[in-house]
Amino acid sequence: MVLARMSKWTFKKEKRKEAFLELDYLLSTLIHQTKGFRGSMSLLSQDLNSATILTLWADLEALNSSEKEVFSLAIEKVKDSLEGPPQIENLMVFRTELFQSSQWPTRWG
Repeated sequence: MVLARMSKWTFKKEKRKEAFLELDYLLSTLIHQTKGFRGSMSLLSQDLNSATILTLWADLEALNSSEKEVFSLAIEKVKDSLEGPPQIENLMVFRTELFQSSQWPTRWG
């Protein structure tokens, strides 16, 4: 059973790009070293002050471990740019089908 953590981050005005890039860097480097990591997706809202990050985990142990090892560090690093703590929801993955094309969207960035 694959599990997902969906976190919605709300940034202070004019802080999203800087904070999101820091957050994305931290997660993309640290998360890959975490046992049970299965994938991630970073989503930017048209609301220029928010972003959603979805991470996939092999099991409950990996999900919980990542919260202690990676997620709390990420919050600490960008906390001064946040309006408040991220909203978090843990989900069970029913099915996935993804392809990847990563770049900072110029329309919203």
